[in-house]
Amino acid sequence: MPSTAELPDDPRLPALAAIRDRLGQVIPERELGDGPVEIRLCNHVPGSRATFEVRTGERRLALKAYAEDPTPEAELYRHLARVGLAGVSSARVPRLLAVHPTLRVLVMEWLDGPSLSQLVRRGDGERAGRLAASWLWHASRRRVKRGPPCGTGRLLYQVGVSVAALGASDRDLGAAAKVAAKSLVRSQPRERSVGLVHGTLYARHILDLGDGPGVIDWQQFGQGPVEVDAGMFLATISRLALRHSDAAGAAARAEETFVSRTRGLVDPLALDWYRAAGLLHLAASGLKTGLKRFVPPEAHALVAEAARRAAPAGAAPAFVFPETPRPFARIRSAFTIRPRTPSLVHPVGPAATTQPDPDKARGIGGTKPR
Repeated sequence: MPSTAELPDDPRLPALAAIRDRLGQVIPERELGDGPVEIRLCNHVPGSRATFEVRTGERRLALKAYAEDPTPEAELYRHLARVGLAGVSSARVPRLLAVHPTLRVLVMEWLDGPSLSQLVRRGDGERAGRLAASWLWHASRRRVKRGPPCGTGRLLYQVGVSVAALGASDRDLGAAAKVAAKSLVRSQPRERSVGLVHGTLYARHILDLGDGPGVIDWQQFGQGPVEVDAGMFLATISRLALRHSDAAGAAARAEETFVSRTRGLVDPLALDWYRAAGLLHLAASGLKTGLKRFVPPEAHALVAEAARRAAPAGAAPAFVFPETPRPFARIRSAFTIRPRTPSLVHPVGPAATTQPDPDKARGIGGTKPR
C-alpha cells in the first residue's frame, strides 16, 4: 500500500479517503484475496479522476476513481461484454469487476501490453497501424446504441474550446487556429452511419495484447461516425512524429498501414475533417496553465496541419509559420503551408521548450465534461 503522502490530495474524489482508510471499502475482498496488496498511482487529473494499478498476488487490477458518477461507463463495459468485446482473446476492452456508485469507483481487469504510441516509438509503426485498424473493424461490426451524440457538433464544441485556449496562450497561434476552425465550420461532412465511438482514441489508449488490440479509458464514449475515432488516432500519430523526431518514419508507416487497412470503412474526406478537429484539440490539450501559460513547440505544427486538412480542396492556405529555431525546424517543415499571396500570411509565435512526455501515464479523457 502507498503511504498517505503518496496518494493525491483531491477532495473531489471520495474514493481517495476510503483508500487511505481501508482498501477493502473500495475493492471487494473477493478480488483482493488474502495476500499482500500493492497499489500504484498511474494517472491523476485533479478534480476529475485518478487511475491506480492494484497488485494482489499474481493478479493485477485497474481501479478508477471519479469525481462524477461513472455508472454510464460501467453500463457500457457490461454491454460490450455481452456483445463479445470483453473476452480473453482478439479485440477487447477490460472486464468490469466491481462498481461502487457512492465512492464513484470502477474496478476492472488490467490489460497488459504496450500502447500503440510505445510501438511507434520503438519503430514498429506497421504493427501499430494494423492493430488500430483491426479495432475499428471489430467495433464497427457491433451495434451498440449507447452514449450521447459524438459527431460534428461535439467536435466543433471542442474546437471552440481549443481555439479560445490557444488564443489565450499566444495571440498569433490563436488567430491561426481560428482560421482552421472557420474552415471546419464551412466544410462539415455529412454523417453516414452512426455507432459507438471511443471519443478520445489516442494511440496510447490502444494496447497491443499479443493476439489483438485492447482499448481502455472509455470516459468520453458516444454515438458518432467511425471517422471520429479514426481521425483522433491519426492526429495523435502526427503529434508523436512531432514530439519524437526519431519516430517520424515509424509514425508514417503507422499512418500508411492504418489508412490502407481501413479502406472501405472510412470516408477519406470525412477522415480529414475529423483529423483536423483532433489536431486542434491536441494542440490545446498540451498547454500548461498557471502563472504563465506554456505553449508546447509542436502546437504550431499541429495547428498548421489542421488548417491544411480543414481547407476545402483547391483553397488558398491561410498562413505559414515563420523561421523556426532548431531542433523543430526540420520536423515542422513537413507541415508548413505555403501562402499564395503575401496578404494572407499570419505569423505564429516561436516554439517553446519541450514539455514532459504524456505517454508515461495511462488514460486521459477529452475536454468536454460528460
